Amino acid sequence: MMNNKNLDIQKNLNYKKFLEKAIQFHKKREIKKAISIYYKLIKKNKKNIQLLSLIGIANLQIEKNIIGIEYLKKVLELKPNDVSALINIGNGYKNLRKHDEAIKYYNKAINVNPDNADAYSNKGAILLQIKQFEEAIKNLNNAIKIKPDHFFAYTNLGIAQKNLSRFKEAIFSFDIAIKINKDFANAYNNRGDVFSDLNLNEKALEDYEKVLKLNPNFDYILGKVLHYKMILCDWNNFNLISEKILNKINNGYNATAPFWLLSISDSLKYTKLSSKIYSENNFSVKINNKPLFKYNNKKPKIAYFSADFYNHATLHLMMDVFKNHDKSKFDIFGFSFGLDKNDEWKKEVKNYFLQFKEIGNISDSDVINLVRDLKIDIAVDLKGFTTNNRSSIFSNRIAPIQINYLGYPGTTAIQNMDYIIADELIIPKKNFRYFSEKVIHLPNCYQPNMHKRDISNKKFTRNEFDLPENGFVYCSFNNNNKITPDIFDTWMNILKEVKNSVLWILRSNEAVVKNLKKEAEKKGVNSNRIIFANYLPNNEHLKRLSLANLFLDTFPCNAHTTASDAIRIRLPLITLMGNSFASRVAASLLKNLEMEELITFNLKDYEKLAIDLGLNSNKFQQIKKSFEKAVSKSSLFDSNKFTLNLENVYLKLLDN
Repeated sequence: MMNNKNLDIQKNLNYKKFLEKAIQFHKKREIKKAISIYYKLIKKNKKNIQLLSLIGIANLQIEKNIIGIEYLKKVLELKPNDVSALINIGNGYKNLRKHDEAIKYYNKAINVNPDNADAYSNKGAILLQIKQFEEAIKNLNNAIKIKPDHFFAYTNLGIAQKNLSRFKEAIFSFDIAIKINKDFANAYNNRGDVFSDLNLNEKALEDYEKVLKLNPNFDYILGKVLHYKMILCDWNNFNLISEKILNKINNGYNATAPFWLLSISDSLKYTKLSSKIYSENNFSVKINNKPLFKYNNKKPKIAYFSADFYNHATLHLMMDVFKNHDKSKFDIFGFSFGLDKNDEWKKEVKNYFLQFKEIGNISDSDVINLVRDLKIDIAVDLKGFTTNNRSSIFSNRIAPIQINYLGYPGTTAIQNMDYIIADELIIPKKNFRYFSEKVIHLPNCYQPNMHKRDISNKKFTRNEFDLPENGFVYCSFNNNNKITPDIFDTWMNILKEVKNSVLWILRSNEAVVKNLKKEAEKKGVNSNRIIFANYLPNNEHLKRLSLANLFLDTFPCNAHTTASDAIRIRLPLITLMGNSFASRVAASLLKNLEMEELITFNLKDYEKLAIDLGLNSNKFQQIKKSFEKAVSKSSLFDSNKFTLNLENVYLKLLDN
């Protein structure tokens, strides 16, 4: 029979055995198995600091932050100055986006141990989130001073510098992080983002491909790699990567940012699922989601949110709406974020708002409080999931009515986004189920346009742009990343059939020239028949468009502003209409013109129509004449009428 001393020894041996087993599970990231054992052990060891700490950290790792914080606070009850517990509680509050609480605990850790690099580093990461970039840099530099090989701190330092447009400093910081840890995917990803901002797209792609190699499941990296390959018109493994993206989306993975998906698939199923995954991953935790009730403002307050209040396609469409809003009936507000470009467009548009606020360096929580304090009735998001968006503020409800409009051609799947504005062709009733928002139909076309645009008086000739004087000029002035291998193959088939023709497209980078010329030669087309156009000031670009004969649309992501530009200068446009919002925009414009004969529904018919118009001069002239007449009588550029229709939508929503 064992004596009490031997029993105690046996108990200790069993405890150590099971604890070691749990810790091994923990190290192998089998967190739930580890927690199961920790919970059994804690029943008889309720004041064991090590166990309490392990349970707290494990719960944080499986996103059970409130439970994790609870156990870590029990550690502090037994050991008030436990720096690890203080930092991890801060991490829990960081995960919950309770930034003030997180900073409080990081500060406590720093007060206990001023030489703890992680406390400064994690505090810097929080300050990054709330856009206090200079303060973040101070804390991250403190972390680096204490621990010169702190690659996390160097990476976050680079992110802060990037946000302040200190791009050389940011690259230097990421370089050091990579030198310290050559396998740190996050540093490569963020350095790639800086290269992207500097239009060094080939370098950006190199970094993104390195991330994919290091961690194939890194959030959104498959989509990012394919998107940047498309920017360069590098279609190596295009179909393979596209298929992988769709398979991963189907299985619930963060394979791509929703916006990038629009250029490779017109599937409504996948566009909705991609947005759902993205929204749940980024906006599942609400900062302050209290319900908002309608305000009793004397005049309804309408607020527009965008990063594009400058010489940008969105403002090219929206300028007259801001200008024409009936200020006797509405108070109009503008909230600007993103790149700081104080050009002539921005200077003008500021005049059309009662208040115009720059919120680029203001945290989400502060923006939410600001908008709510202003008692905004309707908040209109003009960005959606496009670049430099602030969808996070809409996920936390800043106004009683929230609308997804214009910038992002698809559903956001954000719980608090109430409506999306479209028209009957863009989102027919049969497709409503693929949109989380309630669909609002504007009469005619959903797209606004300025009544008049500045078009250069220069007298351009085809010779100035290396275009054949008497040949047939097809053009497509969409961004190069909208070109897919399938649509390019179709274009090459058209050129082969229409002998005296060329294709005129944008040159966004030199890689595009090299890659497309190579693809043309592979298809049996003389690469000199692809004419590359440099970027011009917008008024000159509109003028040169008139030198072309026919605009060929891209698919599955159509021309949007670019399509209305072509229509404005009476350049006939052929489109291929698909299922998604993004693949139906040009068709909506053509329907507005009553020129449905230029809408096709498959690549074969698209190709056939383009060839027919290129070969049959009489038919082309007839189409061109009809097109010019249709544009002149269309309401597409009647911005007063459009604004009135939009205001009527707002009033109906407010009356509900």
